[in-house]
Amino acid sequence: MKAIEITLPGTLSQCTPDMMTKWMMVAPVFQEAKDDLSASLDFQCQVISIFSGLSVNKVRKAHIDDVIQCFTHIMQILGTYKQKEIPSGRVEIDGQVYIFEPDFSIISTGQIIDMKLIENVQEDPCAALAICYIEEGMEYGQEDARGKILNPSAKRKEKFKESFPGDEFVDFFSFFLRQSELRKLATLQIQMMRAKEEMRKMSEITLIQMQQMIRSGIPGRASSFTWLRSLINRLKRSPGNRM
Repeated sequence: MKAIEITLPGTLSQCTPDMMTKWMMVAPVFQEAKDDLSASLDFQCQVISIFSGLSVNKVRKAHIDDVIQCFTHIMQILGTYKQKEIPSGRVEIDGQVYIFEPDFSIISTGQIIDMKLIENVQEDPCAALAICYIEEGMEYGQEDARGKILNPSAKRKEKFKESFPGDEFVDFFSFFLRQSELRKLATLQIQMMRAKEEMRKMSEITLIQMQQMIRSGIPGRASSFTWLRSLINRLKRSPGNRM
């Protein structure tokens, strides 16, 4: 059997965002595959393919001992890392330092707008990285005197795809998803409160208007307002209406 050279990252920091994103997608399968030898070996080959860049078919040609050894190495890298609640917010790539501001309430409007344009952060995580991590000493979308953008996010995105450290990526990704869920819940609560307040105001206005209509109704036509009285009673009994 011909030996196959398999090159793997030595640390989590050496893993690329692409590797980590693919791993997050296949990781749930591990629990299902670990009790079946054939399925487990196939899963191990897929994981080695992710972190080595080799095709799955090529990894399958390796000796079983090499496959198990490589997979164990990857699991040790992933399993021994202690994830941080908040990313360090500082990475250096090719001599350039990039800074991340974890307080989303003070980031620029441009960053917020561009972030909302990303349909699925899981499918394009480097796009989110390129929006959040900015060259040290510069602003997001900084322009020169002629209005040309000096630090386009597309350029950062391409660089981050290959060189963004895996440990910082894991911390950022988890932090970003947690913050997204919190923002969704906060937004939902605000929307519900506004809707409730609007309904309360509408109920008050509608009740007053209909009461005025009933009081000014012509005798003999009062029966035509029966449905109005019924509606008023229902509105009075509705939750949140204290009239």
